[in-house]
Amino acid sequence: MNRDFWATEQIFWTGSAAEAIRRLDEAAVMVFAPTGILQGRAIASRLGGAPRWDSIVMDQRHVTESDDVTILAYRATAMREGITYRAFCSSTWIRRDDGWRLIAHQQTPL
Repeated sequence: MNRDFWATEQIFWTGSAAEAIRRLDEAAVMVFAPTGILQGRAIASRLGGAPRWDSIVMDQRHVTESDDVTILAYRATAMREGITYRAFCSSTWIRRDDGWRLIAHQQTPL
């Protein structure tokens, strides 16, 4: 595939909330500790109210691809205002008629 999913994944960390929300699938599910499970409008509300990260390093990268689904797994180290956040993450991207959309994302804090 020619799609750079890593650059698009970074948008969910450092890009604007509007930019991230635009890439969400309407059936998306996200899992965050301690927040729990978010789906649909709850994701957009959470993204809209959350401060954005200044930078993100994604290492230990793994990718599984098919024609219509791509799964990313990685260790994230995100920074903002002197705070460092580390987590193992996975994201599932699905191809829709209008392009690729994030359908699932999960974070396990380290």
